[in-house]
Amino acid sequence: MKKRIGVLIDSSCTYDESFIKKHEIEIIPLTFSNEKNQVYDDDNKSITRDKLLESLDQKKIFKTSATPIGKLISKIEKMLEKYEQVIFLPISIGLSSQYMQSLIAQQDFSGKFFPIRSTSAAAANEFILYRIIELIQTNKSIDEIINTAENLYKSIDTYFSCEDLSGMSSGGRVTKTIMKVIKLFKLKPIIQLDNKNQYGGVGKNYQTIIKKIIKSINEDFNHQLTANTIKHVAVYYSGYSEEKKNNILSSVAQGFKIPRENILVRWVPNAILIHAHRGAYGISVETTIQRKIKIMEE
Repeated sequence: MKKRIGVLIDSSCTYDESFIKKHEIEIIPLTFSNEKNQVYDDDNKSITRDKLLESLDQKKIFKTSATPIGKLISKIEKMLEKYEQVIFLPISIGLSSQYMQSLIAQQDFSGKFFPIRSTSAAAANEFILYRIIELIQTNKSIDEIINTAENLYKSIDTYFSCEDLSGMSSGGRVTKTIMKVIKLFKLKPIIQLDNKNQYGGVGKNYQTIIKKIIKSINEDFNHQLTANTIKHVAVYYSGYSEEKKNNILSSVAQGFKIPRENILVRWVPNAILIHAHRGAYGISVETTIQRKIKIMEE
């Protein structure tokens, strides 16, 4: 007998391995290619994270792309052998064509395959994933699950920054005008991940930037963040020393007045790492209230 609903995520989502195994969540890799047009699946097999970081350190350029439509369809078909219906949680519509491709695939699986219109990635999608599983366990309908998940993005805020700006510049993730200012004054950008990468300010070092990010998140929620309104906080990074990681975690715990042990610690997903490079770091916060900043439309 088939199970009711299966869940598929792509490799832009952070996650806890034990949670994935416990709830039998399937993962489909995004793809990326190098300057020689060699294509890799984002599965840490065709190219490991360490090898990718090494290549990025050597200033090699990579481009990210959606999962090939054939691979996506094949994955859906396999999951439908086990499940009556499949929910798909992809990377943000503003960062990839993954969602639009999934809509094409949906035409072949009417009433069986349901993509979520994602407006974020990384830990934000991990928070959405937790809620999806809760809703499935309480036997909510597909429509209710999809609507709840899409609305949850309004209660989640994500900011990040990076030390190496070459990937952000070459990928067009930071405008030329902002890049000129950043380089002139030796600053680092603050980016808000909300549908698309949005400029959120600058700072001279990670200590200053973390404080500014915490301040911005509090402002986005009209300074209503408390132990009662914060559900999850995640910090993610790439290639940072233990000292810097500890400093970031301590600052976040103090800034949001939460126990440090309650903070989820994750690695920057490769889909973001390719643009942000080594030394990237970010914060995602899920709350019980909505941000004052509205989700941007396509």
